Order: sequence, then C-alpha cells, then structure tokens
Amino acid sequence: MKNVTIIVLAVLLAAAVISGVLVRGKYLDMKDTLSVCNKEKSEVYDQVKKNAEEIRKLQEGSKEEKKIGESLRRELSSREGMVAGLQEKLQLEITKNAERLKGLESAKVRISQLEDATKMKDQALSSLDEKIRQLEEGSKEEKKIGESLRRELSSREDMVAGLKEKLQLEKSMDKARIEELKSTYDTLASELRRRLKNKEMAIREFEEKVSITFVDRLLFDFGEATITPEGRSILRRVGEILKNVQGMQIRVVGHTDNRPIRKEYQHKFPSNWELSAARAAAVVRYLQGETGLDPESLEIVGRSFYRPVASNETEEGRAQNRRVEVIIAPKIER
Repeated sequence: MKNVTIIVLAVLLAAAVISGVLVRGKYLDMKDTLSVCNKEKSEVYDQVKKNAEEIRKLQEGSKEEKKIGESLRRELSSREGMVAGLQEKLQLEITKNAERLKGLESAKVRISQLEDATKMKDQALSSLDEKIRQLEEGSKEEKKIGESLRRELSSREDMVAGLKEKLQLEKSMDKARIEELKSTYDTLASELRRRLKNKEMAIREFEEKVSITFVDRLLFDFGEATITPEGRSILRRVGEILKNVQGMQIRVVGHTDNRPIRKEYQHKFPSNWELSAARAAAVVRYLQGETGLDPESLEIVGRSFYRPVASNETEEGRAQNRRVEVIIAPKIER
C-alpha cells in the first residue's frame, strides 16, 4: 500500500510539473515552447512509462508480498498456537517441578531422619555387639557356676534323700514314742489319781499331755505366794511321780480371779500378774529343790485373771479361777 501511495504521489507530481511547464510556455516562444513541450512531453511520457512500469512491478510485487504476508500470518498464527501450547506445557512443567521440589524437600527431611536413625542403629548395634561380647565372656563364668550349682544340687538331692530316709525312720520312732507316751500318760494319770485323792485337785488326761489343777487354798494362804505345809506334802508326792517321767516338759501356770490386790499386799504384788507368776515360781522352786526335778524341763507362766474357768461374779467361781496348773507335755526341741 505504501508503494501505491508513492506512485500516486509521483503521478500527481508529474501532473503538477506538466502544468507548470504549460504555464511557463506562455511566456516563451511558440517554437521554443513547442520544442520544449515536445521534449518535456517525451520526458514526461518516459517518466510516466517508467512510473507505470514501476507501478506494474509494484502491483505484481504486492501480490507476491501479499502471498508472503498471508503465509507469514499463517505461520505466525501457527507459531502463536505453538507458543501457547509451549506456554501451557511450560506451566504444567513448572507446576510439576514445584510438586517435585516439595517432594524433594520432604525426601531431604526423610533422608536426614533416616541418617539419624541409622546413626542410632549403628550405636545400638555397637552396644549390642559389646553386650554379646560381655555375655560370651560371662557365659564361660556362668558355665562354671552352673557346673558348681549342678554339683551342689546333686549333693543336696543326696542330702534330701538322706533326710527323707531319716524322717521316715523318725516317723516310725515317733509312732513308737507316741505309743510309749500314751502308755506313760495313762500310767501317770492313774498313779496321780491313786496317790493324790483330794477333791480340790483335778487330773485331766489329753491326747499328748496330762494336767493337774490345784485350787489356790490347797497350796497357798490368801494373798500369799508361800507354799503351805499341806501344799508341800502334796507337791512332794507329785515330784516323786514326775521324776520317773523322761523327755517331758513341765509347765507351771498361775491364775487369779479378777479382784484387785488388797493394799496391804500391793507392796509385794502390785497386780494379779505378779501374784500369779510368783505362785508358779514358788511351785517350780519347790519341785526343783525338794524333789530334784531337772530345772531345764521346768517352765513358769503367769496368766493373771485372763484365763478364767468360771464366772468371776460369784465367790464359788472366783475360787475356781484362783488356781495353779501343772502341765506335763512332750519336750519341745529348740
């Protein structure tokens, strides 16, 4: 289009030149004017022809340029589409790369954690190796200890077998001893009943023991712990019988009622504890000193009023509670 405009301007310019020449020819000589006009006409024709040729060339060139332009536009459009596709693909790749970057950061963190865990695992394995080494060294010592323990166990098993055999023998002996003791208790009880005929004494026979109970007035005066002459006579006969009993424990137990100790006796016996124990001690001293019983087989127990056999609400009941018991039972091995 620009070339066409130039051609048009050229034509207009040519026309203007022709007009100028004509105006100028009025002042010249007709011949000269004609000559000049012919010359100028020739020149104008040549110029017009030249311009027409240029216009033709330009028109032909514009068609080619138009084709080139159309081709360029199509190529440009294709490239714009390609660029848009590349931009879309680029954006997709950017998005993917961003996600990959996030995954990479996460992977870096995980790798760091795994490296730390690996270090800890290596340390644990090293510690475990050390423990295994110590155990291997210790196992040798433990093996020696095990052998020693097995020998000791075998020795103890032999000891247990021997003890079982001994126990079985002792059971057999105990059975015989029990039969012997029963016979002894029967004989002792019968002898005591025969020789100690007194309503104020009670002789009881149990499975493995014999008990002789004396009311207090049979052995002691009221509030006293000194044995009366009658009591001495009775205890002498008891001691003579008990001397023939072997392997027995003789326990003397003192009991009182629940009445408080009178003031005139409190300087000797502050409470019934002291009175009950003192009476049991007096009986033991007499049996040891006067009848020759083995002191190692004798025991003293004071019960105060805490083991009554009757009610303390009546005089009769209180009299039964004021008593001394002599209990003969198998000796307890210590």
